[in-house]
Amino acid sequence: MTFLAAMSLTATAAEGAKTLGQQVQEGLMNMVVGLGVVFIVLIFLSFVISLFKFINKLDKPKAKEPVAAPAGAPAPAAAPAAAVPAGPGTMAGAKVTIADEVEGPVAAAILAAVAESCGGNFKVTSIKKSK
Repeated sequence: MTFLAAMSLTATAAEGAKTLGQQVQEGLMNMVVGLGVVFIVLIFLSFVISLFKFINKLDKPKAKEPVAAPAGAPAPAAAPAAAVPAGPGTMAGAKVTIADEVEGPVAAAILAAVAESCGGNFKVTSIKKSK
């Protein structure tokens, strides 16, 4: 008698001599329960993910409406606008746009400067696309 045949005999004896039909039925019930649990958890996760769109709305504070002053009180005076210097060396009225190709190196240079001042090891390397 081989080892596997001896194991199957001990397994059937330990299970109380269940018939093949009972074993198949038990296995199918285990499979149905397992699949049911998996799909219930997936439905729950999709519900939780669908609630993520409301998180952004909770973070934004609602705009407060201005409160009307009492009838007898004088209206507050408007604050004067801050003077913006204009002339050589200032960027008054300049619209600065950064191309996508420049954003990465600029960010890397800033990180390198910050890491250098903090005493960390930081190295900026160039990655080029091969042809």
